[in-house]
Amino acid sequence: MTVHYRNAGPVFYREAGDPSAPTVLLLHGFPTSSHMFRDLIPLLAEHYHVVAPDLPGFGFSESPDRSTFDRLAAIIDTFTDTIGLSRYAIYVFDYGAPVGFRLALAHPERITAIISQNGNAYAEGLSVEGWNPIQNYWRSPTAENRTALRAFLQPEATKWQYSHGVSDASLLAPEAWTLDSALLARPGNDEIQLDLFLDYASNVALYPKFQAYFRAHQPPLLAVWGKNDPFFLPVGAEAFKRDIPNAEVRFLDTGHFALETHVTEIANAILRFLGRHLGGESALARAHALYGFTPNLAVAMSADGAALDGFLDGMIAFSHTSLGPLEQQIVMMAASRASANDYSVAVHATAAAALGASPDVLHAIAERQPIADPRLEAIRRFAEALAVSRGKIADADRERFVSAGFNDAAVIAVAFGVAVKTFAHHIVHLTHPAIDAEFAPALAGV
Repeated sequence: MTVHYRNAGPVFYREAGDPSAPTVLLLHGFPTSSHMFRDLIPLLAEHYHVVAPDLPGFGFSESPDRSTFDRLAAIIDTFTDTIGLSRYAIYVFDYGAPVGFRLALAHPERITAIISQNGNAYAEGLSVEGWNPIQNYWRSPTAENRTALRAFLQPEATKWQYSHGVSDASLLAPEAWTLDSALLARPGNDEIQLDLFLDYASNVALYPKFQAYFRAHQPPLLAVWGKNDPFFLPVGAEAFKRDIPNAEVRFLDTGHFALETHVTEIANAILRFLGRHLGGESALARAHALYGFTPNLAVAMSADGAALDGFLDGMIAFSHTSLGPLEQQIVMMAASRASANDYSVAVHATAAAALGASPDVLHAIAERQPIADPRLEAIRRFAEALAVSRGKIADADRERFVSAGFNDAAVIAVAFGVAVKTFAHHIVHLTHPAIDAEFAPALAGV
């Protein structure tokens, strides 16, 4: 997917996808830019027109002399007119929330849906600890309190915003906070940011109006939230349901910059959400996001989008069971061979090989022969027995599996995997999809 880098007046922006498709406007926060969406844009742009501007004073947009949130919103409003956006969903994050919600107040007819990723609109969502220094400045805008906030503009503070609440720091790309820090350090930018710290009080003052908009217009809303955010608390996400009862709220075990660690999960949630509310091939887009291309089987299943969605949900749920990743692939490959399903054998042989399965293991499964590794053989045999018997398995088969060192959780996990795969086998036998080029080499090898 090609991403274009453009300028419209003072605003730099990234754009991808078919302009005739529904538009998603991505609005970033402090202290970053549209760069934060670098991994999300290609996942959404397969089926949506995606536009991600840099707010004035951020990223590569021009910097005003001084700024307020009203001014930021006015410039982005003009930007949307300039590039011809008359209807769009908004993804709002951090500072992008008060900007996006101002757009919604000004043009409620333009907003097709809202995705809020740690984008707050409720007083209870503000962390006391995280916001106390800034709130001191609101209450007493002295030079001393302004100077105290300069610590938030330092590289160490920027890096901390990315890393706080993240369990695996190796998932964080250091260029993200390095770029943010470099752009924050431009001459005069510190004063712009300090002005915005002071003016953030205007956003809190507008919360009742934002909430009235939610109640009056009931926009489709998805709140997908890093639950360890030090600034915007999970209760702020839950609060959307007070004004929009049908709002969807999801929490992720990560921090403020949730896209840095959970972009695939967030993209899948967005695609399902937008697909329900904006139409489009959201289920196929989910499949593309999961596999890196659109498998022929997914195309066949998409004749009923809900069926494809359900299958993808099942595959994701199976990946979280107690079995290890290679063990999961053994289950699905063995069930596929038992059902004479070459398409699915190729899919799971490809995945198993990528996880380190030897050619001997793959060949044994393909030929329905014992695997030398006793643990993998127990899994292969149990999965095959379940598939062949259509779940009416002999007690001896279950006992043999358990005696190989597996517990009740593993028994249920194998049964679940075989059940999910059985649906795929039915669709393969009904529609005869061609084996994708990405999977064909694995089938030839077994």
